[in-house]
Amino acid sequence: MKYPKVLEKINGFTAVVSGGLIICLGLLATLEGILRGFFSQPTSWSLDLSQYILIWTIFLGTAYAFQEKGHVSVDLVKEWVGKRYGITALRVMNIIGYLMALTFIVVIGWCSLASFTAALKYGKLTLGNFQIPMAYLYAAMVTGSVFMLITVVCIILDLLGGGKKYL
Repeated sequence: MKYPKVLEKINGFTAVVSGGLIICLGLLATLEGILRGFFSQPTSWSLDLSQYILIWTIFLGTAYAFQEKGHVSVDLVKEWVGKRYGITALRVMNIIGYLMALTFIVVIGWCSLASFTAALKYGKLTLGNFQIPMAYLYAAMVTGSVFMLITVVCIILDLLGGGKKYL
């Protein structure tokens, strides 16, 4: 199986949104620094809002990081295994690694979905000065988990199908 182009576009879009959110974080931090440093008037909401934006940024950008092999790996070990035992051993090692990641994604997705539904049911709000429904934060986790799940499954299928992009 070849990695789907439509998934590349979707993950690319979420990466652009994530990058835009990082710019917002930078602007928010700059605003807070100016207000606090020059005017001695810090905001009561910027830290909370920054944390919420950061959650969305992380979960929207993670699938793209998987797609582009941007996550941390031990290249030294991968290269050694590839040279010593061949491409088949390297493929098996990568599949096992992605299966471990898939297990983690399923667990975090399942827990996030349970938290999301509970937050909707009980109307939970975030703590702090800037309160929003917790469901908005859990929605980031659920959304990111779905994108990561689809991406990692496609990577595993690509590896099983003989693809070399993710070796």
